[in-house]
Amino acid sequence: MTKKLKRTLALAALMTGVGGMASVANATEGWYGRADVGMSIDGQLDGEVADGNTTASFGPDLEGGWLGDVGVGYGFGNGFRIEGELSYRNNQFEAIAVDDPIDDIVNGGTVNTWGLMANLFYDFNRGGRIQPYLGVGAGAARPRVKIEGGAGSASDTVFAYQGLAGIGFAMNDRTMFDLGYRYFMAPDVDISEAWGPGFDSQVDYEHQAVTFGVRVAFGAAAAPPPPPPPPPPPPPPRRRHKQRARRRNSLCTSSGIARTSTKRRSKPSMQRSTARQCNVSGTIVVGHTDTSGSPTYNQGPVGASCFGRPRRPRGAWHGCRFDPNASAR
Repeated sequence: MTKKLKRTLALAALMTGVGGMASVANATEGWYGRADVGMSIDGQLDGEVADGNTTASFGPDLEGGWLGDVGVGYGFGNGFRIEGELSYRNNQFEAIAVDDPIDDIVNGGTVNTWGLMANLFYDFNRGGRIQPYLGVGAGAARPRVKIEGGAGSASDTVFAYQGLAGIGFAMNDRTMFDLGYRYFMAPDVDISEAWGPGFDSQVDYEHQAVTFGVRVAFGAAAAPPPPPPPPPPPPPPRRRHKQRARRRNSLCTSSGIARTSTKRRSKPSMQRSTARQCNVSGTIVVGHTDTSGSPTYNQGPVGASCFGRPRRPRGAWHGCRFDPNASAR
């Protein structure tokens, strides 16, 4: 039994280690159902039979056979799953000679076993298209052993446990194909009645199999991943730039000079002051050519406006409008 357990662990490690290849797929979450069929690859009845005061070993190997199981489970979304399982196994064993001192020959027989198990699984590579898993289970088994040429058959309900390993292949968001391995053990099965009156016999029922099955999620398909967040908005422009733009587009005139200063300053002096203050880039001069007024009014300049980029006002300057007749008004 030690060698078989080593083979079991080696096979489980091999099936778990192939999960490096992955692409996007949804792991089983919420309620799901599954169904499997499989074939036996190894097994035996390992025990003893006693006839009165004489005891001999009895350990035929199981040959051929198949199994089927169905289960309902729940996936927690973190890799763990729990499920309940109902299984059935059918095997035969060939004729075997019972060791001395009984010195009898068993012509062969059959073993049919029902199992009701609670299993716990862990899925690796959750979210990948290929998801290896490991599992353990415990529950009850009821083997029924029939010996050809014996008194009949014997059934017994005993505690059972199993180890599971496999790989799930995501077919779509809700369905997975399952390739698995199972090691099943039901110890201390009483098959005395199969030998007949006066016999006492107990065996360990051991079974190994490879299974193929499908897992189907009952819930709705998983929601698609959320879209990426929008890029952050650009920072607002600096106010200094806006103020400069307003200054560049402003009108610079010379009307803000105090009226008292125009009486004491000559026209050229005021023009120079206006040019310095306003950074003049253009000048508009307005005059009158009609004859309805006096010659001084008609021939003298009435006003001037200059345009440019204003500088910071100082003193009595509140603009740059130049009006030589301001003192006259």
